[in-house]
Amino acid sequence: MDTARQNPLYRAPEAPAVPQLPPELAYIWTWFTQLNQKRQCGMAVNALTSAEILAWQARHGVRFDPFEEGVIDRLDVLFMHHQNKKE
Repeated sequence: MDTARQNPLYRAPEAPAVPQLPPELAYIWTWFTQLNQKRQCGMAVNALTSAEILAWQARHGVRFDPFEEGVIDRLDVLFMHHQNKKE
């Protein structure tokens, strides 16, 4: 254990705040996680295709409005960025 932590005045740094998902957007996150489970993977993880998204919508009787479609697309971009990030 390091000497600074033994000092009675030592305070551990606070963990960074994790942003919370707004309840109004929780349904879109649920849709994205369901879509993500159907993602095609070959040698690497692939982006969701329009055909996969349309098939999911047809299967679940859902039609994304432009805002929802944009959020799904952005989540997919972020997911792909995270998957392809070099450690």
